[in-house]
Amino acid sequence: MQTHLVIIGILFIVLALIHFIFPKYFEWEKEFKSLSLINRQIMKVHTIFIGLTVFLMGLLCLTSSHELIETI
Repeated sequence: MQTHLVIIGILFIVLALIHFIFPKYFEWEKEFKSLSLINRQIMKVHTIFIGLTVFLMGLLCLTSSHELIETI
């Protein structure tokens, strides 16, 4: 079970790092020109928030897999 959590942690961190290439891959500069400034900023902040949350979940799985499995 601990091995599974470590693998999941690695996958979460890879998924979080993929969030950094989203703006360039999906051409957000071109796509978001028709949106208002606040909507563009919300999209960027929301992507950063999701990426950070997924990264921290992966870090938790990597560093504390034993503690997540065991109880008292």
